[in-house]
Amino acid sequence: MQLKWMPLAVFALLAKSAGAAGVTFKVVYNFGGPGNLTATPTSIVEVSPGKFMGTGSNGAELFSITSDGVYNNIYVFPQIPSGLTAWGLTPALNNQVYGGAVALGTSPTFSELYSLSKAGAFTAYPYNPATQGGTFNPVQDPDNHLYSLFGIEGGPVTFARLDYQGDPTTLHTFTAAEGAPYSLFLGAAADFYGISFLGNYSSAGIFRLTTEGVFSWVVPSFSKVGNQYPVALIEADNGKFYGTLTYGGTAGAGAIFEANLSGQMRAIYEFPQRNTGIPATLMEASDGLLYGTAIGEDTDLQNNAVSSIFRLDPSSGSFETLYQFAGRDCECRLVQGSDGRIFGISYYQSAAGTFFVLDAGLPPPQPLIRTIAPASGPVGQLVLFWGRNLLGATAVSFNGTPALTFNVPTSQGIWAEVPAGATSGPITVTTPHGTYVTSQSFTVE
Repeated sequence: MQLKWMPLAVFALLAKSAGAAGVTFKVVYNFGGPGNLTATPTSIVEVSPGKFMGTGSNGAELFSITSDGVYNNIYVFPQIPSGLTAWGLTPALNNQVYGGAVALGTSPTFSELYSLSKAGAFTAYPYNPATQGGTFNPVQDPDNHLYSLFGIEGGPVTFARLDYQGDPTTLHTFTAAEGAPYSLFLGAAADFYGISFLGNYSSAGIFRLTTEGVFSWVVPSFSKVGNQYPVALIEADNGKFYGTLTYGGTAGAGAIFEANLSGQMRAIYEFPQRNTGIPATLMEASDGLLYGTAIGEDTDLQNNAVSSIFRLDPSSGSFETLYQFAGRDCECRLVQGSDGRIFGISYYQSAAGTFFVLDAGLPPPQPLIRTIAPASGPVGQLVLFWGRNLLGATAVSFNGTPALTFNVPTSQGIWAEVPAGATSGPITVTTPHGTYVTSQSFTVE
């Protein structure tokens, strides 16, 4: 598919290790210090307000860290001669956090799904690595199951439904024409989406999978040259997809693209030069704008590479650099915390990476409920409210009657019991940062 390129937006270069006006950046933890076994952080997720869990590489392990930098090593995986990678992490509706660990290769010797309690208790659910391979990118669904990609390096990849003990039910096996899936996430309309590489990484496509395993293309193919950098894909609140093209654009330095469910695709921003950053990661924040990271590439061997954190308005293409790192200090992962600040991990900054916070003055994310399941039931019925930005919820009410018993296992889900005296009507959820009233009613039987 040929992209229609928009004109280059103005690229606001800032001094190295500098921030944009009104933006503050602070490293709150340096990895690799005394008593810290983690070599390089690779992912983080907020599991309760101000508390994150993450994975580390170069000796795979799991850790927790608070928003003010209090670090705790949770679990160190066994040493595998061929190396071991820990994937994750996904907060689940059973109050556990899930991920996968596998020794990569065509003949892996280790593979498991694992779970962590919020207190850090570790449980492993092993697989036969030779026949099943490894699970990666587990995703929680409101049907109370995990869904994941499964496979052995160089072999077929499958899409599977998992219970919380890791038992898989294969739903779809990717054919050669469907490529090698790279990512998976649950869309707002209850289908799964991801990127699949095609033609030995020369191109890629955006695919859709239903919970029954029905595969279809959203965008069958677009140019993506090389596999040195990650390719991001998200679904924004406007119902469109946004992602990164590693070497797209007229300068070959990468681009941000927009696609819709009809398969139409266009570039909304081109990066001007590779030494000031090739786009790597992307997220949408509470202001409706896109935030991401770009990795500087030392193309002329003059040590002038500059990595950055940027902000992009998807409707206008307006682009701003929020913070710059000297060199390749940031192939970073970003998440917006429940307090509105952006937290991230760097791979390269310092000897072993950092945990940092970027405050761009964003409003805290507001709660939203998309699904009530079941939609009716008697007093005492356990009901799931599924949406987003629900961490720290302080109250749930059924048509004005407070639920005396409720639990918030993830930012996407709340379990609540129908209280005595409840009547049919809307549900109200209150968090420290906002209140949401459903348009859908719950029927008390």
